[in-house]
Amino acid sequence: MTLFDLLFILLFLASAVVVVSLLVLLVRGRGSAAKRLFWIFAGTWVAYLAIVFVSAAATPQRIVPMSQDQCFDEMCFAVAQAQTASQLGPPSDPVTARGIFYVVTVRVTSHSRGRTQSEGGLHALLWNSGTYYQVSARGQNAWQATHPATPALTARLHPGETVLSDQVFEVPATASSLGLVLSHGFTPAYFVIGECPLFHPPDILHLQQ
Repeated sequence: MTLFDLLFILLFLASAVVVVSLLVLLVRGRGSAAKRLFWIFAGTWVAYLAIVFVSAAATPQRIVPMSQDQCFDEMCFAVAQAQTASQLGPPSDPVTARGIFYVVTVRVTSHSRGRTQSEGGLHALLWNSGTYYQVSARGQNAWQATHPATPALTARLHPGETVLSDQVFEVPATASSLGLVLSHGFTPAYFVIGECPLFHPPDILHLQQ
């Protein structure tokens, strides 16, 4: 947990106290005092969010080379391999891509020192100049029909354990310069200085050496 995480938590807790105080003041008929407290409260949040968003806009995109880790606390992820295919599945019943399939093998490693853990809520996307591509259900099913199932990105791992997770995407044949994005979706991190993913390109993991 960083200093900015603690700052957000403190501001959130202070907000809860302010809301209760506002209700008490209103019940007691002290409308003017409640109004002053509200504007101080609102001004504090506006100033804080301005810092969050300006910091986000000023943060450059991070490019993580293939085989190097992107870590979320003690859980780390790296692109181990990426391959393309026009068809997946058994030869007797192949699934043909509408564009092209990308099969990305992600290495998941726990650097925990004492407990089993996972990176809850994490999912993979392919990113190309502002366009996101979700994991392809048809591609994933076709791949797993001819390959052993691999753990999910959110698998619980023992300290020091490493697994490989296959993620299959289907993208237009014209797509190029693709990168893997690991996202938790919308989380409280959107309101933490230095962690907000808005207003700048996402951190990506390279698919090639």
